[in-house]
Amino acid sequence: MRAMSDETGIGFYRNLPRQKRSQERVARIVQATKTLLERDGLQRLTTNHIAREAGVDIASVYQYFSGKEAILYTLAETWIEQVQAVYARHQARILEQRPSFVESLRAILAEVIALPDNDWNWRHLAGPMMIVPALIELEAAHETLTTQFWAALLRFYGASGDTDTLLALARMFYVQIDSALTLAARLPDAQAAHVRRWQRRQTIALLREAFPRRSRKQR
Repeated sequence: MRAMSDETGIGFYRNLPRQKRSQERVARIVQATKTLLERDGLQRLTTNHIAREAGVDIASVYQYFSGKEAILYTLAETWIEQVQAVYARHQARILEQRPSFVESLRAILAEVIALPDNDWNWRHLAGPMMIVPALIELEAAHETLTTQFWAALLRFYGASGDTDTLLALARMFYVQIDSALTLAARLPDAQAAHVRRWQRRQTIALLREAFPRRSRKQR
């Protein structure tokens, strides 16, 4: 974990929890935020409620976080870092092992979907990331990095089109994935499985549009 801040003054941590007791207290605060966000929603989330749920006094919350937005930022950035780590691992793997485009695509999506708390994040955190100012900026940076990754992957596998075309296609793919996984996280398991399967098929069909027709059978 690292100390961060932005122009709004919202920090990842005000003070880094170095001792075990401090780390446990911060973990309770973060878990309490998740519990309340799931149970009561964003509109009813307050630092007083978080402190009460965590079993700490309100001063303990403000010792480490500048407010509830900073705790949500912690949750969102942790999730984003996990997703970006998946992309980095597969980028190295693709360069070394040269799997087919479809093999790479399926492996990347499977690992992203299997991330810890992934369904919870899609169900309860994706919404706040669209409306909380500090999280909007974080999500925008994540979207930029993600579209750059997918555009570079398409180019690596021989996709046609200029940079703007590939970035637009990658951004459309990103939005499609967001919508499908958000929906899947809110459905019963059997229905969610169908949505994820359809999403994978649509994704492959969409991204294959970037390849010349004569080379699609090779992908």
